[in-house]
Amino acid sequence: HDPHHQIEADLQDKGLSHNAVGLLGGTVLGISSVAPAYALTATIGILVAEAGAKMPVVIIAGFLPMFFAAYAYRELNKVAPDCGTSFTWTTKAFGPHIGWLGGWAAVLATVIVLSNLTGVAVQFFYQFLGEVMSNDDVGALWETKWINVITCLIFLAIACWVSYRGITTTERVQYVLVGFQLAVLAVFAVLALAKSGDSATGVPFSWDWFSPSGLTLSAFIAGLSGSIFAFWGWDTALTVNEESKEAEKTPGRAALLCVLSILLTYLIVAIATEMYAGTGTEGLGLGNEEISDNVFGALAEPVMGSPLDLFLFLAVLASSAASLTTTFLPASRTMLAMGTYGAFPKKFATVHPEHRTPSY
Repeated sequence: HDPHHQIEADLQDKGLSHNAVGLLGGTVLGISSVAPAYALTATIGILVAEAGAKMPVVIIAGFLPMFFAAYAYRELNKVAPDCGTSFTWTTKAFGPHIGWLGGWAAVLATVIVLSNLTGVAVQFFYQFLGEVMSNDDVGALWETKWINVITCLIFLAIACWVSYRGITTTERVQYVLVGFQLAVLAVFAVLALAKSGDSATGVPFSWDWFSPSGLTLSAFIAGLSGSIFAFWGWDTALTVNEESKEAEKTPGRAALLCVLSILLTYLIVAIATEMYAGTGTEGLGLGNEEISDNVFGALAEPVMGSPLDLFLFLAVLASSAASLTTTFLPASRTMLAMGTYGAFPKKFATVHPEHRTPSY
């Protein structure tokens, strides 16, 4: 391609599986990529450390740019439904150089996230086994580097195989994983609310949690960055637009439904968690640095009791595994588009003749 020439990347048949994903399927794929159970256990402590009791307003603040971005993606998708999404759209708007940078940034970010998600899945996998077997040594196996690395590679291989098998297989797996984790989060929230009055560190609900007044700018920005991280992955529905029913409409609507569903889930669970645990720095308080990196790990047994607490560990594991599988979708389809338009080697434009997925 002439690097000085505007690439006219109109909707074209790349050989993908057409009309496979509907509105519900696209929404589920987006939610699974966000991984609400994993994101909550990893970020609630960070948000409380930065924003204290104002955690709900920071979550809403993180939602706003995601919502506007999803709305903009919906409009761009109407004009040019293309699995390259931001790569294709920035190329059309600003030229091949900016598009190339945008495509590579998306691919590199995904590689980093995939390795991180795998590590989290492995950690909760062994912690779950340790709880089931009542064996602390098994629960700590993830801390042994060679065991961690081998298990990570196995998890990556399984997730890659599911994604490679086709969008329909991936969608069916996600219905189970997403449904399970959302159901467990709902049970956790209900029990946390019911027990908050008897909790030693619990606090009553306050509408002041939704007001930004009293937050310093530095605390707000730090909390906002954590909140935005928690919404990462909502755009997965757009990257399968050429594999969706009514490609011009369905993916955009699915992205909007995804961010709205995630916001509702985060607010319900965050408020219930804050009411039960409070924001103190001792014991189960969410400001306690010893539990901030894995809030659910500390609250599972006190809130849900045994053996229900095992389901919360399993939900975070399912969340990480679900996100791991769907995170392959955006990267592989971005590289497919980049291969099609010459920004990647042409080999990356290869589509499997049976599974209709970017096979290379």
